[in-house]
Amino acid sequence: MKKSIWFIVIGILLMVVDYQIPFGKVYSDMPLTKELGEELQLRVINNFIGSRPMIDVIPDLLGYLFIFIGCFLLVKGSKRFITAMLLIPVAVVLHIVIPQLPYHFQLEDLYLKAAGYNFLIVIIEILIEFNVIRGIVKMTNCLQNKWHNNELLAGWILAMMSKGVLIFIHFFYGRDTFYMIYSVVLIGATVYYINRLFRTLEFNPEEAR
Repeated sequence: MKKSIWFIVIGILLMVVDYQIPFGKVYSDMPLTKELGEELQLRVINNFIGSRPMIDVIPDLLGYLFIFIGCFLLVKGSKRFITAMLLIPVAVVLHIVIPQLPYHFQLEDLYLKAAGYNFLIVIIEILIEFNVIRGIVKMTNCLQNKWHNNELLAGWILAMMSKGVLIFIHFFYGRDTFYMIYSVVLIGATVYYINRLFRTLEFNPEEAR
C-alpha cells in the first residue's frame, strides 16, 4: 500500500510545482469584440492566453500519470480511486487543448473557451485530489488514525482553497509576484497534508490484521 501511495504523492508534488516557459509558435493578433466586455477580454488575453503557448518545466501530465498508477494499484481499497482515474483523462485533454485554442478559435469563441477551460481544469484537479484523499482516508481509517486523518483533511482543504484562490489571482493579475507568493502557500499546505498522510500509514488497519 505504501508503495502505491508513493506514486500518488509524487504525482501531487509534480502538479503543485508550477513553473512555465514559452514554447511553440507565437499566436496571431487577438482583436477585441463588442460581444464581450473589454476588460474581460483583456484579462483573458493577457493573463490566461499570453503571446504563445507555455509549458511546465515539470509537466502536470507526468503528475497525472503517477496519480493514475497509484489509483490503479489501490482501486480495490475504495471506489473513489475509480472516480479519480476517470477524471484524469479529462484533465489531460484540457491541458493539451488549452494552449492550442488560439490556433483554432477567434474572438468570443476563443475568450470564453480559454476562460472556461482554465477554471474547469482547476475544478477537475480538486475533484481528483478529493477522491484520492478520501479513498486513502477510508483505507487507513481506525481509532489511532482519527486525529491524523482530521489533520490530513484540514491540510487538504487549505491546499484546495489556495488552488481556488490562485486561479482567480491568475485571471485578475496574471503570474506576477502576487501569484508566486500565494503559490508558496499552496506548496506549504500540500507538503503539510502529505506529511499527515504518511503519519496515517503508521497505523494501517490492513497491516494490523
